[in-house]
Amino acid sequence: MRTITPLVLLLLLLIGCPSPGARADQFVTGQAAASVLGQADLNSGSTANAPNQFLNPESVAIDPVTGKVFVADSAHFRILRFSGTAALANGSFPEAVIGQPNFSSTLQNQGGPAGQNTLNFMYQITVDSNGRLWVCDSGNNRVLCFVAASFLGNNPPADYVFGQPDFTTVSPGTTIAKTDYPAGVAVGPDDSLWVADADGNRVLRFADISTKSNGANADRVLGQVSFLTDFSATTATGMNSPFSLSIDSAGRLWVADTGNHRILRFDNAASLPNGSPASGVLGQTLLTTSSSGTSANQFLDPYGVLAGPDGTVYVGDWGNERVMGFRNAAVVGDGASANFVLGKPDFNTNIGGPSATLTGGVVNLALSAAGELFVADYGFHRVVRFSPVKSPTLDVLTRRKTSTAPEFTVIGTAGGEVTSVVWRVGATGPFKTASGTTSWNFKARLKRGKSLITVVAIGPGGESAPRVLTVTRK
Repeated sequence: MRTITPLVLLLLLLIGCPSPGARADQFVTGQAAASVLGQADLNSGSTANAPNQFLNPESVAIDPVTGKVFVADSAHFRILRFSGTAALANGSFPEAVIGQPNFSSTLQNQGGPAGQNTLNFMYQITVDSNGRLWVCDSGNNRVLCFVAASFLGNNPPADYVFGQPDFTTVSPGTTIAKTDYPAGVAVGPDDSLWVADADGNRVLRFADISTKSNGANADRVLGQVSFLTDFSATTATGMNSPFSLSIDSAGRLWVADTGNHRILRFDNAASLPNGSPASGVLGQTLLTTSSSGTSANQFLDPYGVLAGPDGTVYVGDWGNERVMGFRNAAVVGDGASANFVLGKPDFNTNIGGPSATLTGGVVNLALSAAGELFVADYGFHRVVRFSPVKSPTLDVLTRRKTSTAPEFTVIGTAGGEVTSVVWRVGATGPFKTASGTTSWNFKARLKRGKSLITVVAIGPGGESAPRVLTVTRK
C-alpha cells in the first residue's frame, strides 16, 4: 500500500490522535462555493438589468430570525430580498425590492431627488436581532433603517434616518449629527448603532438607538479626538477610510480600516471614550504601518469584515479578490497569518475567474444560522455561498480482538468530508493509506502478542477522526 504524504504525517505526529469530533465543521483553503445568486451558475459573471441579476453588489445580510437574505445591488440602486430557500439555489429570483418601484427600475434615487424610499450607492447593510434592516446609503450620506424588513412589500419607505436631519437632506458633513459617505454599519447587543464614516475617517457610536429619533446626535467617536475633525492617520487612534464594521459576542468592535490595509480591533468598544486607541490589528504587525501585499498576513484594500460566533473573523480582501479567515482572531498576535483563504487556491495566488473556487473583488459578508458564508463578489456581479466542510467521522466495523494468522483484515466506514483513511500498526512508523474512503479496508501484519492499530480519517483541511484497536495474535 502507498504511504501517506509527509505533510499529513507530520501533522498527525504533531497533533497525536485527538478525540473524535474534537474539531467542528469549518471552511478550508480553496474549497468550492456551493451556490450563487445573481448568476445562473458558478462559472458566469455577467450583468444585466434583470430581477435576478446584480451590478456590483456591495453587501449581503441575513435576518437572524427569518433567515431571509438581503443583497445590496449597489449600482442598480436597490436592495433585493430572497427567501431563505431561494437563497440556496443558483440564479433564484427575489421576492421583494427596496429602493425601486419594481424589479425592472434601476435609476439612482429613482430618477429624482433623495427621499424616504430611494437609494444611492449602498455599501454595508445588516439586519439586527430585532429584524431591522440598516443600510449605509452612502451616496446620500445617510444611514436608513427599515423596521420588520423581512415582511415589507416592494418599495417601502424607511422608518428612520441617521447622519441627516431628515429624508431629503443629503449634504455631507463632519459633525456630531452629520456623516460623510457612511460605508459600514453594525448593531451591538447593547442596542448601539455603529457607523463607519468613510470620508470622515472615523467610526460613530449611537447608544440606545431604539430610543433615538431621526437625525439624532452620535454619542462617541473613534478614529478622531472630536466630532469636528476628519483627518486620516496611520496610528493606534487614527483611521483612513474605514468601510466595514462588525461586533462580536464579547462586544469587540472590528473595523475594516481600508485605506491603511488593516483590520482594527477595539475591545469593550461600548465603554471607550472618544479617540481611544485600537486594541489590536490584523494585516499589519504594528499600528503605525500601512503596507499592502498578497500573503497570509497582508491585505490590499480590505473592504469587508465579519466576526463569527465561534471567534473566526472573515475579511473581504477586495484588492486581492479573496476572503481571509482568522480563527480565534481576538487572541492571536498583531499581524497574525490567516488560517484559510476562500476564492483563491492559496495565499500567494491572485488569479481571475469566475468559477466555484475563484472570486473577483470581494466586499462584505454574512453568516447564516447554519454557518454558511455568503460573500458579495462585486467583481463578478454575484453573491456566492460557501458551506463549511463537514468534519470526518470514522467507524471501525471489525470487532474481532484476536487472530491466529499474521495477516489481519480491518474494515469500516467514514462520514463527513473525507479525503483519505490512513492506518499504522504500533505507536511509530509511517501511516499507510487504506483502500476506499466512505467504505474502507486494509490488511495489517501482526507480530506475536498485542498490537495497537491506529486508524485515522483525514478531512480536506487536515481534520482528523481517529480510532485505536487492540488486537492479540495468538
